[in-house]
Order: sequence, then C-alpha cells, then structure tokens
Amino acid sequence: MAPPDSLDSLGVLNASGDEQPVEPRFIGDLTLRQRASILKFADIILRGEGEFAKPTGSRLEMTEVAVYQRQEDDKTQVRMVFEIDMAKDMLNSGGNLHGGCTMFIVDVCSSIALVALGIATGRRYGFVSQAITTVFHAPATAGARLSIVNHTVSYGARTVSARTEIWDKTNRRLVATGIHNQMQPSAPKL
Repeated sequence: MAPPDSLDSLGVLNASGDEQPVEPRFIGDLTLRQRASILKFADIILRGEGEFAKPTGSRLEMTEVAVYQRQEDDKTQVRMVFEIDMAKDMLNSGGNLHGGCTMFIVDVCSSIALVALGIATGRRYGFVSQAITTVFHAPATAGARLSIVNHTVSYGARTVSARTEIWDKTNRRLVATGIHNQMQPSAPKL
C-alpha cells in the first residue's frame, strides 16, 4: 500500500466521533509511511474489533508522538501523549476515575507507544503484556481533561517496557503512574 499524500487522508476520528481527523504533532525522524502505520495501529487498538472499554478507547486522542535519542545511552525512544475528557463510563461509585479504567488506559496507551518505537526503529513489535504495575496518586473526577504521557523505557529482543503518567490537566495533579512490561508470546502448545 502506498503511503497517503498527507495525514489528513487517514480518516482518524476525533473524540466526539466527527469525521474531522485529529492530527497529532509528530516530532523526530519518522517517514509519512511510519506515521501512517502508527496511526493505523492506534485506530485498530482503540476503535477496532471487540467491545471491552470501546467508549473510552474510542475517545482517546493521540496528540503527540516524539521520537528522540535518550541522552543517557543514545538509544532511540518514544514519548507519546493522549488526551481524553472524563465521562460517566470511566467513573467508580465514588465519582472518581475507576481503577480498572486506569489500568485499561495504561495498557493501551503504553502498548501503542511501544509499537510506535518498533515501527520507528524497524524492530519486531508483536509483544504481549507480562506485568503492569500501577500507583494511584490522586482522584480524577467527571469533566476533568486527562493527559496520558507515555515514555518507552527499554526495547530488547524478548522484553520491552514503557512508563505512563496520567495527569488531570484540569486540576493540575498527577492521578496515576504505571510501568508496563511486555514479552514475546510463546507459541501455542497443541
């Protein structure tokens, strides 16, 4: 498939489901084809098959993808930011961001960041979750705008990891942090 002429032709929907695409800001050395691949993968994960957490996933907006060289070891890394407005389907009975919703957000957003790093570096990216460690810092309530900031941490041949911070932009506080470790899937035993 030939790369699109522009990112506008990718048809990524914004959080309200309108046909106007949300175009994230890309920083770093990514070809148009790599950008399109990242957006396509994110769209499949957030809006594709399966109904689990579909309302939340479909509202996540990718706002930034930055590919950079980490100063400490000169390895290529990705910083990826998503945003979402808190809605009733994300709340627990106390009116705050549900812990399960927090875990879902950490899982999918960090996974997309790790795939973006695989695409950017031309490396394998078919990993599965091994462990997600999450720390809850402060509640987020309905109507708050959340910013989900993901940083890839390591990308080896067998395991990869990313760090996620969920920020309440409305109230200017850190809601949760997570570390997501992924591994190569083992072949099915029949």
